Amino acid sequence: MSDIDISKIRQLDGALLLVFQSLVRHRRTTVAAERLNVSQSTISHALARLRLLFDDPLFVRRSHGLQPTIRAMELAPRIDALIDALGAALGGEIGFDPAVATRSFRLATSDFLATLLAPGLLSEFQREAPDSRFALGLALGEAALRQVRHNEVDLALGQFLGTPDGLEAVPLFTDDYCLVLRAGHPSILAGRVDHQAFAALDHVAVSVAGDYRTPTERDFADRGLSRRIIAAAPRFPTAFAMVACSLATCIAPRRLATAQASAFGLEVCDLPVSLPSIRIVAVRRRIPDAGVDWLLGALLAAVRGPP
Repeated sequence: MSDIDISKIRQLDGALLLVFQSLVRHRRTTVAAERLNVSQSTISHALARLRLLFDDPLFVRRSHGLQPTIRAMELAPRIDALIDALGAALGGEIGFDPAVATRSFRLATSDFLATLLAPGLLSEFQREAPDSRFALGLALGEAALRQVRHNEVDLALGQFLGTPDGLEAVPLFTDDYCLVLRAGHPSILAGRVDHQAFAALDHVAVSVAGDYRTPTERDFADRGLSRRIIAAAPRFPTAFAMVACSLATCIAPRRLATAQASAFGLEVCDLPVSLPSIRIVAVRRRIPDAGVDWLLGALLAAVRGPP
């Protein structure tokens, strides 16, 4: 740790963190003072110290109250998590009340999972945590895990080969792969595609990297199989749009394909070959965080869908 880091840490105390959190939530010094049972001048003095500490105005006065700066909104989820961790270390985990919380959550995920889960997750936030928000960023594999370790995101969603020390994986759901073709495709007979028809199909692959090396190719190679890829798209919706206006096909996660089939005019068929199941987990830091606990519950509700 550098001398500058030590100097800043020496200037920090728990009361400053609580003042910051209260100002983010309530946007008024008078309300923050009342909630923390201190004087308004104490809040103003703490805000001045916070501004020096973070070298940012943090809150700008507006007619409706205090407006957090971009830097303040970036800091908010980290300070929330730090307060939760400190509370747990002192013997009692601080709870998270979604009805009044103003936390900003960050998740690293894939295009497939973002498309599948975002609508349901948004509904959970609007119903249970109306003053909180979430941001989905695209990151896969080790890059996503690194973001969790460095506290850049609260959760990483996806398939991972392992979970590093200090992190834990929470199962979300299991899925399988299916075949997606345009409605009325000549290769579909009695609702299925046989091995011979499958071998003759052109494929649209989905590759974030913009190449033809996908996990499906590795799975095919492990089984001594191959397929003819005529195009690669960066996102499943793009691939679905391409399949909808051609005789090509796309191998896709069944949950996503089923959810999007009608919008694109597609049919979903079983694969005539066997591929490994898709096991989706949420990876979090192994520290108490009531907000992340709630977020995991919201994700599981999004997976289940409307009651």
